[in-house]
Amino acid sequence: MAELVVAVPPLLRADQAEQRYNEAVQAAVEKCAADTAGQTCFICMDGAAAEGLVRGCACRGGAGYAHLSCLARQAQVEVERDAQNGWKRWDTCGLCEQKYHGVVACALGWACWKTYVGRPERDVIRSMAIMQLGNGLASAGRHEGALSVMEAELAMRRRLGESEQNILIVKNNLANSYCKLGRSEQAVDMYRDVYHGFVKFNGEEDRNTLMVAENYATSLLALKRFKEAKSLLRKTMPVARRVLGEGHEFTLGMRWNYARALYKAGATLDDLREAVTTLEEAERTAQQVLGGSHPLTRGIESELQNARAALRASALSSKATEDTCSRLREEIARLKAENAALRERRTRRRLG
Repeated sequence: MAELVVAVPPLLRADQAEQRYNEAVQAAVEKCAADTAGQTCFICMDGAAAEGLVRGCACRGGAGYAHLSCLARQAQVEVERDAQNGWKRWDTCGLCEQKYHGVVACALGWACWKTYVGRPERDVIRSMAIMQLGNGLASAGRHEGALSVMEAELAMRRRLGESEQNILIVKNNLANSYCKLGRSEQAVDMYRDVYHGFVKFNGEEDRNTLMVAENYATSLLALKRFKEAKSLLRKTMPVARRVLGEGHEFTLGMRWNYARALYKAGATLDDLREAVTTLEEAERTAQQVLGGSHPLTRGIESELQNARAALRASALSSKATEDTCSRLREEIARLKAENAALRERRTRRRLG
């Protein structure tokens, strides 16, 4: 009997993992060069190694600098000790406990894949490594590559008969790539199905449910479906603030999206004021928790500038409208007075 042969995307070829890892490390080191000059790796305490240092988390001051190879080795050791709890070292800093982002997350994704690519397809760690690679590529803005990896992952998990919950996680990541590539209709349909799936399996307070709710709202905004986005966020945002806390990335992302939904179309002056207040609060929290260089912080700052500009323009327009109305009222009063005077003169002429 013939066996089904599944095509392996070029990015997942085992014989290319080492080369792609090296290229990703070089890109990350170059991107971080200005920030890491003269610093020391917090893991090996060697600042003179030829590899170069990176930092892509929320650490400040002299903390958080490391060699990619040291971060990868640290993650590998943690997984060997305790796979369930140690896995987060592949994407989360052990000092500030915030996720890596950008080219550093991408390089760690390649390090993870290179480490576990040789394992059998059914191996759980290997499956997690594929997801790590896809998310790392997405974090660095390489969405076409992320899409090919995630599509291969979804096909693999379906073929292996994995649980619906695991399938939902992969579909959420896939929808993220659709969204970034401008395939908004596909993204919103998939997010809706994934969101309702997580509500069904895990409830409204589950972390994955809240993660997808934020993504779902983002896709609705991309399609300018502001009313639906506001309705979703008014339901889920208070839950995220209570369950995850004000400083969690999902909570901050929800507040950012809620402000966007408020002021993007047909906003009243009160809507604009609420949007600015929401963004000001979120920006302060993001600065404190994530730092000024984090993409989420920068995005909220940029949105705050836009919202403030919209509020100023609306306030000026409102003032101009009030001035116009005042002049019209004065003109109407003058015309009424003139008409009354004219009627009085006519009456006098008739009587006289």
